[in-house]
Amino acid sequence: MVEFFGMAERRLTRRGVLAAGSAAALIGAYELSFAQTERPASDLKPGEWSWYPDRSLQGPVAVIVSLSDQLAFVYRNGVRIGVTTISSGRKGYETPTGVFTVLSKEKMHHSRAYNNAAMPDSQFFFGGCALHAGGLPGYPSSHGCVHLPRKFAELVFGVTHHGTPVIVTRERSGIGSLMHSGLVLTNSDLKAIETMTGHVAGKSLPTDSKGKMDDALSIIVSSADRRLIALKNGAEFISADIGINQPRLPLGTHVYVLKGLDPATHQYDWMAVGLGTGGEASIDVQRELARTARLVIPPDVYTKIARNLHPGATMMLTDLPAHPDTRSATDFVIMRDQATV
Repeated sequence: MVEFFGMAERRLTRRGVLAAGSAAALIGAYELSFAQTERPASDLKPGEWSWYPDRSLQGPVAVIVSLSDQLAFVYRNGVRIGVTTISSGRKGYETPTGVFTVLSKEKMHHSRAYNNAAMPDSQFFFGGCALHAGGLPGYPSSHGCVHLPRKFAELVFGVTHHGTPVIVTRERSGIGSLMHSGLVLTNSDLKAIETMTGHVAGKSLPTDSKGKMDDALSIIVSSADRRLIALKNGAEFISADIGINQPRLPLGTHVYVLKGLDPATHQYDWMAVGLGTGGEASIDVQRELARTARLVIPPDVYTKIARNLHPGATMMLTDLPAHPDTRSATDFVIMRDQATV
């Protein structure tokens, strides 16, 4: 149900009329877009959204933006807890597609580039591009940011963690879960697996609260370069050659977010995102596992990765080269679609 806010009838001075007009403009930009609804995602009207956090009360969060649908989906621990209409960048200011991480948040940011414009609940994922509360006319209208309904922006701001992935695609993306002893682990004995997965046990999601900033880990595996690059808080700390079995076959583009360890099997539990699948149906788990099984990671590299893994860590497989045109540590980018570079 959409709530409309009216003003009591009263005499207004000219200054009051102008003030009321300014207030109405702000309401039009933000407050009228407060509609919580249980409609299916495809039926949401501009400004409408759904939020059901009780579906999954804890775990890493991922935000997936579909530009063609002008929708954003929020997942926690692999379970969708919210969906909303958005407004992305208009022509000439298109929102970049790719896999990004949120390493900077501001409850109330003011844009230096656009006349000190207010950007409530900003979560920056690429340069000046952010998820934040903004206008929602029903089509792309921003200068590159992803506009959200005001209340929804506040809710998402409250559940994201340091290093939350923001995945921007042209189509919707499928979601699934993978249980694996290592995912990027080459054949190893049980004792080695227990040692490596033990580095994750007891760790929590990285935080940036109260002046403390935990390390947020992102991993890129490029089949074009046959190289693995790991980033901490956007800064490179591993760059190593790897092997790929059946190198002539493409890996495709795959994103994995570590949920944690399965308490029964002590295996890594990953959320897998099938980019641009066109729907939200679960991914083909066996196909995803087959992709990761083709990776041959040197043991010393994997050991270093394992020591730095944490719930919320992100890994991406891609056939794109991992060069500065598609990756930029200073902008906290894991990988961008070359078409938008």
